[in-house]
Amino acid sequence: MPSCPLPKLGFGAAYIMAFDIVWVAFEGRVIAVSSIDEAWNFLAAWPGGLHTEMAHLAGIALTRAEAGTISTAEARQAFLDFCIDAEILARFD
Repeated sequence: MPSCPLPKLGFGAAYIMAFDIVWVAFEGRVIAVSSIDEAWNFLAAWPGGLHTEMAHLAGIALTRAEAGTISTAEARQAFLDFCIDAEILARFD
């Protein structure tokens, strides 16, 4: 799926970079993460911060996607790998 920046509503010229939803089970809630910004917001609230290897790698991938050096699909995969490693990927049975 090709990625394209979508205008972010609000002040400034910031953009969000959308990707297919990653469903995360965290603190008793199921959260939909569907953009680079949302993934960053989630990682910022993550209790372990970027100290684990997978969280750190996800942060690097998100940064690279923002810079345009990798696709949003690659950044999504890194975030998904972090969620799997942290055992927080939501399951729908």
